[in-house]
Amino acid sequence: MPASLERSVLVDTLAPPSGPWRRVDVLPLVDSTNARSLADPMPWRLVTAEAQDAGRGRHQRVWVSPPGTSVAMSLTVPLPASVDDWGWVPLVTGLAVRDALGRLATEGGVDLEVVLKWPNDVLVGSPSAPHASLPSTSTSTSVTTPGDPTGHRKVCGILCESGAGVVVAGIGVNVTVPQADLPVPTATSLDLVGLRVTREAVVVAVAEAFAARYAAFTHGGAVPAEVQRAYREACSTLGAHVRIHLPGEPGTARDVEGRAVDLDPSGCLVVDVAGRKRTFAAGDVVHVRPAEQA
Repeated sequence: MPASLERSVLVDTLAPPSGPWRRVDVLPLVDSTNARSLADPMPWRLVTAEAQDAGRGRHQRVWVSPPGTSVAMSLTVPLPASVDDWGWVPLVTGLAVRDALGRLATEGGVDLEVVLKWPNDVLVGSPSAPHASLPSTSTSTSVTTPGDPTGHRKVCGILCESGAGVVVAGIGVNVTVPQADLPVPTATSLDLVGLRVTREAVVVAVAEAFAARYAAFTHGGAVPAEVQRAYREACSTLGAHVRIHLPGEPGTARDVEGRAVDLDPSGCLVVDVAGRKRTFAAGDVVHVRPAEQA
């Protein structure tokens, strides 16, 4: 039976006076760590749980975390002062997870590449995998993702929700989930890619990295150039041929295809569609294999 989370390790490391999180809650089975956080929206509160049975993904998709094999955590922080910066919160969260997993891989002597899928997924794979089409997402409708030809797989999903002057960054990381229990063929776990760490180590690394990234992100008003540069460098979506699924009635063909070329100042994806630049803040982005391009 998987070991339970060591509450004392998390509280002693992350709560005052050692850490930046004013309150650290380690709970048993919950419906959703995001829901618990939004019900009591305290800035700089961390909620994690042994398991959740009604976790929410984007578009109200249910995300269930098997007991003892993954990390379900929610980090509550003040909303950025400018509404224009809110779209950067999931991107900054992704950067923090990338920082954390990179640190754990280095400490464990594991050669691991961590890339970001705009706007809220984290993928891992071998550094030797060629940089080609990777699946990617956004914030609006369902998506059918083709097989990933590079060997990178989703290890973490992010869902950010706001309320009462705060934003809750919900993070789910597959730590020791076995292959048979993964929800889709394009998913993986840290254990399956050779990174064998405890769930406590993942919670601590992510929470510390997020606190540092978020402080840098919200310091001084405008989104810092370093944050924008770091995300552009880490984002596998940029430079790829993508298909945008727009909201519509079931069966309605509203796909837009083009090459993802940039992010705008609000964190929206800029796509070159037949020579015309279009910006998307909503819609699922799917990388298209080279063979599928016209």
